[in-house]
Amino acid sequence: MPRPYVIIVSAASIDGRIASKTGYSRLSCPFDLKRLHEVRASVDAIMVGANTVINDDPSLTPRYVKASRNPIRVVIDGKLRIPLTARVITNKEAPTIIATTEAADPNKVMQLINMGVEVWVMGKERVDLGKVLERLFTEKGVRKVLVEGGGHLNWELIKEGLVDEIRLTISPYIFGAGTSFMEGIGYPTTMEGPRLRLNWVRVCECGQEVVLDYTVERLNSS
Repeated sequence: MPRPYVIIVSAASIDGRIASKTGYSRLSCPFDLKRLHEVRASVDAIMVGANTVINDDPSLTPRYVKASRNPIRVVIDGKLRIPLTARVITNKEAPTIIATTEAADPNKVMQLINMGVEVWVMGKERVDLGKVLERLFTEKGVRKVLVEGGGHLNWELIKEGLVDEIRLTISPYIFGAGTSFMEGIGYPTTMEGPRLRLNWVRVCECGQEVVLDYTVERLNSS
């Protein structure tokens, strides 16, 4: 299956949380935030889940760096839960595609289309992420995707073997509860999950954060 190169970029507390129990997720220092926007400017599409849009309402544009263009925004929203007032819908600086399912409200589908959003029905009850990536590759010419998803989207992509690289910033905070970097049924041991190869480690310019970059290799069970 042809698909783009997929990079997950995220920031987590030292206990592995990307958001607190209240949904607070501002973990990156200004240097790390600029680095994220540099990655945004280098890719063809940015993918997030519905919860990220609902909780954070991001615009998903590379505002902090000079960019020749804005990447396509791709929202995975199986039941079309995101509000029509979300920035990814009202902000027209970049095109938006929402990947949903047959369970979505057809009236809301039409509302979104009338607002200039492209809606893809990509599954009966769950969004088929592999087919979304394949369609982005073949129809939109997308060759590199940045994933800024929550833990559920990160897990689904990893579980399905659709991730090539993980770039994770470890920030000097502890939440103790909240949303983990990966949220799913999990692997019973290290033998079932993918192997990760460390590419590099950098101390952030702020001196308090560490950035880790891994290549995701094949699943050990494959």
